This record gives sequence, C-alpha cells and structure tokens, in this order.
Amino acid sequence: MNKLILKSRFLITLSIILGLLFVVSCEKEEAFNNEIEAVDTTQASERSFPLPDRPDFTPPNIPQPPRYDAHCVVRLSYLSYLRRCPENAGVVNYWINVLNTQGFDDLAKGFITSNEASVKWSSQYHSYLSRNNLNSVEVHKFIYIAYRGLLLREPDVNGGRYWTNIFYDNGIRAVANGIGNSQEFRNRLNNIQTECTNAANQCTY
Repeated sequence: MNKLILKSRFLITLSIILGLLFVVSCEKEEAFNNEIEAVDTTQASERSFPLPDRPDFTPPNIPQPPRYDAHCVVRLSYLSYLRRCPENAGVVNYWINVLNTQGFDDLAKGFITSNEASVKWSSQYHSYLSRNNLNSVEVHKFIYIAYRGLLLREPDVNGGRYWTNIFYDNGIRAVANGIGNSQEFRNRLNNIQTECTNAANQCTY
C-alpha cells in the first residue's frame, strides 16, 4: 500500500515538473517570435545631409563677383574659424593671394591647422568629445574646426568619424574640398551675400 502511494506521488510530481517545463519553453518560444521594433537613432542633421559614398575632393566652385569676392571669403574665414575680424589689410591681402593662387583648399587648410584656431576651439572641442563619449582619434580636432569654419556647427558623431577617416587617408585638403562640395555647404553659399554684408559691417579690414 505504501509503495503504491509513493509511486502515485512520484508520478504526480513528475507530471507537474514536465508541465512546468512545457509552459516555460512555450513562453521562451513566444518571446523569440515577438517582433523587435526598430528605433531610428539617426540625427536630424544626418538625415538632411547624408554622408557621400564617394566624396568629391575637387575644390568647390565658389562663385565670383558680383555675388561676393575674395575679400569677403577671407573676412568670413576669420569670423568662422577664428571668431574675430582680420587685424589689418596686410593679412587680408596675404590670404586673398593664397585663395587666388593656391585655391580654396589651401586657404581652408591654413585656418583649420592654425595654432590660433586650435586654441580658440580647444574648450568646446573637449566638451564635445566628453558629451559624445569620443576620443581625439575617433574625431580629430581638425575635423571639429573644419565643421565650425565651413558649416558653422559642431560635427554630428557619424559625420565627425567619417571625415576623420577621410583626413587620415587623404589629408585635410581632401576634407575641406569634400565638405565644401556637400549640400549643406552649398546651402550656406546660397545665403552668402547676407554673410558678406554682415562681415563688411562688422570688420574694418
């Protein structure tokens, strides 16, 4: 009799355990079959101005007068890259000569790699790295300055990394030309006359 009772209890217990295992396995299968909702983490700036698969490294075709002139380009370079006006007519003429004889990319390189620009943007650059959990290898300081000077904003993370790789592979001139041929920079050129007028009102030289 006792053996029969024990055998019955064993069978009942085994049935309960098997039932629990079946329920758990069904729940797991259901969990794996649930669709995962995709979340779009792309920033608005990246959606508006997608990164090019094949960047155009030729110097941008910056319109000449009557829209604006080399003097305006130099003034805007000082204001955008260095956040100040040129100090005298001599430096303006120097950079106008660089623009006319060596081109847009050499003018941009001169400002981007200057010690003054490096010092001026140092605090903002390190804050940008810290906020985005980046290091200077992932987004080079030159790229940060290039964005500030050419696009008047900080790099988005993907853009900063992308152009940093271009910089490592092709140099800063390629970066200047690539960004200069971007749709975002072309949009800036569409409103450049207003910038030129404001710069002329702001700067003596």
